[in-house]
Amino acid sequence: MRLLNTPFIILTLSTIIGIVLGYYLTIDIASVLFSFFVAITLLGISWKRSKKIFHKGISFSFITIIAFIIFGFVLVNIHNPKNDAEHYTNLFSSTDFSENSYGIQFHIKERLKPSNYYLKYIVSIGLLENKIAKGQLLLLIPRDSLNTTLEIGDSYTAFAKIKPIPIPLNPDQFNYAKHMKKQYVYHQLRVSNYRLLNNHNPRWSILSLTDKLRKHINTQLTKHSFTSEQLSIINALLLGQRQDIDQQTFYNYRDAGAIHILAVSGLHVGIILLILNMILKPLDRYKRQGKIFKLVITLILLWCFAIIAGLSPSVIRAVTMFSFMAIGAQIKSKTSIYNSLFVSMFVLLCFNPLLLFSVGFQLSYLAVFAIVWMQPILARRYNPKFYFTKKIWETFTVTIAAQLGLLPLTLFYFHQFPGLFFVSNLIIIPFLGGILTYGIIVIILASIGILPQPIASLFGNCIDLMNGFIGWVARQHDFIITEIPFSWRMLGILYIVIITGVTTLQKHERRRPYSLITSIIMMMFIVLYEKHTVSNREELIIYNNYRNTTIGVLKNQKLQVYSKHKISIKAQSFLFGNYRIKNHTSLDTTFITLKNTYQYKKHAILIIDSTSIYAIKKFQPDIIILSNSPKIHLERVINKLCPQQIVADGSNYKSYIDRWEKSCTKNNISFHRTDKKGAFILK
Repeated sequence: MRLLNTPFIILTLSTIIGIVLGYYLTIDIASVLFSFFVAITLLGISWKRSKKIFHKGISFSFITIIAFIIFGFVLVNIHNPKNDAEHYTNLFSSTDFSENSYGIQFHIKERLKPSNYYLKYIVSIGLLENKIAKGQLLLLIPRDSLNTTLEIGDSYTAFAKIKPIPIPLNPDQFNYAKHMKKQYVYHQLRVSNYRLLNNHNPRWSILSLTDKLRKHINTQLTKHSFTSEQLSIINALLLGQRQDIDQQTFYNYRDAGAIHILAVSGLHVGIILLILNMILKPLDRYKRQGKIFKLVITLILLWCFAIIAGLSPSVIRAVTMFSFMAIGAQIKSKTSIYNSLFVSMFVLLCFNPLLLFSVGFQLSYLAVFAIVWMQPILARRYNPKFYFTKKIWETFTVTIAAQLGLLPLTLFYFHQFPGLFFVSNLIIIPFLGGILTYGIIVIILASIGILPQPIASLFGNCIDLMNGFIGWVARQHDFIITEIPFSWRMLGILYIVIITGVTTLQKHERRRPYSLITSIIMMMFIVLYEKHTVSNREELIIYNNYRNTTIGVLKNQKLQVYSKHKISIKAQSFLFGNYRIKNHTSLDTTFITLKNTYQYKKHAILIIDSTSIYAIKKFQPDIIILSNSPKIHLERVINKLCPQQIVADGSNYKSYIDRWEKSCTKNNISFHRTDKKGAFILK
């Protein structure tokens, strides 16, 4: 594509490569800075030998790309808080954290979506054991009837242990610790609400002010007839807060392919930008001064909206992107739209390079890029005569372009595809501009206390109508394809197929179809390769399942489960869901009650449970599984049965497991505890 010839795009892509390498490769920061200094020096030397960037001097172009790749390395290292001597991880050892409690003073930085058991916050440390400290922690507060929402900016003191965020203990489960690490959060605090001491010394910031503004707006809205569900949608659509949306509503929007409506992102900011352009269009009559004045007003109003919406990462990302696009629209060069897109990406990554690994960041930019590139190509395939049909066709092509751009990524992350996405988007998106405009008016009137009840009731009815339609689409289960296996190989090849397909559609050249056909053949080979790989996989898994011994045997793409107790549908999804999808595996729903002895390939397995029976005639176990805290003298068991491996699963008391681990270490027997090492897998 010709747009890849533009310097901004090449330099941004070079920086992205550097960020990826810097994140996955551990290199001393001094070496990175030295390499960057050398690259800049060579760049300065080669500059004198090149009159025009990327037009003369291949050496200059090459050195520039290398310099920006190294710049990506530098960004990752500069923003890594652990490189700061005052970061809390540099003040105490990890052993101290796990064994001791500390006095910690912190302020609330961000409120996260609560789980079934905890309220969640990101907090910023100020003092740790009376030492000045920096860094962020995940604060978990057990939910009860006395819980009150903590205010952003408020300062608290607590005495608690700083613990690592737990990693997944079963195959292919979601790694929440890795997710939080990409937000520079490495540890957590678990503190009861009544053990938090309010310092009554709130920390002033834009975020705390916007939080107070949102609370004021919500207080005013509750004086009217809005239901809790309506308020949660208003907060998501207009104030960037999705924490209070109930699970069923969230699932409805997800299954209808309209989850992007609930997050203030590029869609919302793009619609607001279109509305502002229409309102401020009369200023275009005043030529240059009018256009500059229009641009300034547009940027101010966009950032005012970002502040009201809480300056969340998705809001900042969207407003930054469309701010540059608004500036690029004034330049009106052929590639200004792409330059604006990549310059905004570059700026955001300079402030936070790990945004690159955010799913929201990836989805936002891919959606906008796909719309800008693909929509005009698709729209030209049909030219409706009437205005109404023309607008429907434009909306449809925008939806198709966005979905094509996001399809591989959504399949990779979420493993499902809503077949009726075009129905929900075709109906909702044309009216979303009106809903957003109406909602902004409602919020302004409510915040100053002059919102008439009929206007509030009508807006509430609009929200209910939208929720009802989304719920109806979500209930058409036959059109929702779930549990789609999709690897990183499929991610890459499907994007190649889409790109070659669109370029084939764009220009009817004889050589174009060959690239599309080649990419499709490559995709078929990858599908066959992955099917062959998973079809030959066989393994036995001893899961870490709290208070229950659970064993899974994978063979012929079927997972047979043996369990001490019945496993609920929710627990099945938690334990086996992602594993089944990754391995193209079906779950045998006939759960078989555990026996005491098993033979898996060449391995004899003995389960010693709470009955403490282990003397079985003519059975010499290779592996012993300790289940439900049996009252045994483990050293006697080892001396009598001579096992090669002992496994203690999640059904045992921790004190028992600690004692067994010492006995195995003493007798030089391999010991695996699933509560720390995760599931035991036998190939």
